[in-house]
Amino acid sequence: MKKKRIVVISIILAALLTAFLLVVVIPERDNELIRQMEIHNVDLNNLENGTYTGEFAYGHYTYRVEVGIKDHIIEKINVTHGRNSEKAKAAEGVIEEIISEQKIDVEAISGATTTSKAILKAVELALNK
Repeated sequence: MKKKRIVVISIILAALLTAFLLVVVIPERDNELIRQMEIHNVDLNNLENGTYTGEFAYGHYTYRVEVGIKDHIIEKINVTHGRNSEKAKAAEGVIEEIISEQKIDVEAISGATTTSKAILKAVELALNK
């Protein structure tokens, strides 16, 4: 009886440890990789007028964007798929910076760095197609 109880407790502890790793440790490591990810500028002179789509996925989230180019200028960026949270909305502040500076490697929004980077990478991927 005592051995059975020890086995059951061991199984429960192993399950809890596995859950902790899957829910906390691994996603945080992945988020850190996203925060450190390089964003590369695109030569806008090589782009034709039109709408370019791109997406970037991390963890359980995917960001999809449409980028409007006219006369080699980024005119608009729409997030067509993403998260609907306070941090996600804050991260969309990078869109104004991209349009204002006409480059992709702008600073991420403090407090929403991971999501900002996801949006920036989606824009980069859209314009590199």
